[in-house]
Amino acid sequence: MSVQAVQYILVGGALQGVCLAFLLATRKANQLANKLLAALILLISAQSVLVAFDTREFFLAFPHLSKVGWLLPTLFAPLIYLFIQKLTAKRPRIKPVDGVHFLPFLLTFVYLLPYFLKSTAEKIAYLSNFELARKDDFGFLGQITLFLILLYLALSLWELKKYRHKIENTFSEVEQIRLQWLRQFIYALLSILFVASVAFYAQKWGLPVLTIIYKYHLHYFGVVFLIYWVGYKTLSQPRIFLDKPSAKPKNAAILLETAPVLAAPMKEKEPIIIQASETPAPANSKYQKSVLKPEDSQLYLNQLLEYMEQEKPYRQSNLTIQELADTMQMPKHHLSQVINERLGKNFYDFINQYRVAEAQLLLVDPKYRHLTNLAVAEEAGFNSKATFNAVFKKQTGQTPSEYVKNQHQNRPNLAD
Repeated sequence: MSVQAVQYILVGGALQGVCLAFLLATRKANQLANKLLAALILLISAQSVLVAFDTREFFLAFPHLSKVGWLLPTLFAPLIYLFIQKLTAKRPRIKPVDGVHFLPFLLTFVYLLPYFLKSTAEKIAYLSNFELARKDDFGFLGQITLFLILLYLALSLWELKKYRHKIENTFSEVEQIRLQWLRQFIYALLSILFVASVAFYAQKWGLPVLTIIYKYHLHYFGVVFLIYWVGYKTLSQPRIFLDKPSAKPKNAAILLETAPVLAAPMKEKEPIIIQASETPAPANSKYQKSVLKPEDSQLYLNQLLEYMEQEKPYRQSNLTIQELADTMQMPKHHLSQVINERLGKNFYDFINQYRVAEAQLLLVDPKYRHLTNLAVAEEAGFNSKATFNAVFKKQTGQTPSEYVKNQHQNRPNLAD
């Protein structure tokens, strides 16, 4: 691979990044998180151009751009963390304490400021001393930056862990898709960081073979791929980057108006029966101070199961536990306690149990044979085919296609 080919790839990725950053920054929904991501992608794109032309000749021609590539990565880490934090926050906003995360950038800038203030002639003289410039390139500052990014990626994973615990008892679908995407995003960044670290130390220590990673900037190909991948997700799953559903229906009628509309009336199908356990699940420590009486808990449970059976609110993909509680005129914390203790489930699994049962009926009903698996998933309340397939297999042990095939094989032949 030629150096020119590498430059074309990295600059092309940078141009894609600029377009993607503009698209995200101009979105009206979830402005804070989108603008943080836009800033991150814009900085990564600028770094991509500097990496593409990381040659002695380039910096001798443009000496004032030298060492800018040392500074920009110190902004990557806090922007990644703040993007994750604000995208998963209930009420995202910038707080004064968020400024602490930009201290590494400020300290690095102060450290590099004497160099940035040097004249053109002084910078050219420094860059002409190749051995000195190369030694500084792989000095302590680069190592600290790699550690800083690793630290913030670890903090981002911790935020996702807390987010997962929260949404399992709050949201039924869309937030799970967002969680899955954020995990993939962080793991992709960790993979890129690992390759970048190998490239850095291979070049620093002159390790054979591995130095080719740094020579052709192969680690930054992952950055280009990530930019294109984020762009694809932005277009194919825009709801990941939108605000969480905020509308809270005041009654069942409003809730059902927002649910998916089936191709034919659902009343003709067999009812979905979700049985409650005869014995409640072990008491959860977080409900030890609850004032909910056992008889009231049983009453709430009966009302919940009856409402789920008759009104089918699970067909609304954005359904949250707050919306369900408001519709049933039931305190949210009591509804959560009933689902957790009496049914032994979190809200996400409880709702998806109904969705899978609904999908099972639709998949084998001749009236809905014309529907694709994606259409069936949407009719049952799922918002993603990938989530539908994963949840369906987890609950039934089969994929939707395998389930249909087995049902047809087990169906008695009426001609006999």
